[in-house]
Amino acid sequence: MECVFCDKKIIDAEKFYEDRYYYAAYNLRAFLPGHSLVIPKRHVENLTELNKGEKEDLVSFLNRTIFIALKFAETEDYDLVLQQGESAGRSVAHLHFHVIPRKETDKANKSKAEWLFEFNKNEVYGRNLTEAEMKSAVEKAEGIAKKYSSELKALS
Repeated sequence: MECVFCDKKIIDAEKFYEDRYYYAAYNLRAFLPGHSLVIPKRHVENLTELNKGEKEDLVSFLNRTIFIALKFAETEDYDLVLQQGESAGRSVAHLHFHVIPRKETDKANKSKAEWLFEFNKNEVYGRNLTEAEMKSAVEKAEGIAKKYSSELKALS
């Protein structure tokens, strides 16, 4: 089976920001508004497989994606999730981080154990976005990236 994160057609439809090593993509099955993914461009399955350049760029790219996601959701709080391996809930065997903006009133405002269980079993809240919903979310995130380009550059 081919990797969905290595499929250029899928990435082109969902990405809103990129640099040399990473894509930021809106999650097709967004848990909450602004739910984004940070995905290495090179296919790797494990954090330990990143090369020197990817490691050096990771925190900077995460910061820039978090900035965009928080502006998207109009909040300051977020979860940063890495599910390493199937036992941890990973569904795609390509390293990726979830950036999930949070609000006090969001539907995931439960105990940590409950929300993580529901995140892993996203059927409770999630459904795949329609093509129009994805396009709208990507355009909004791209607009934020463009509007705040100087702030994003400062986070590099």
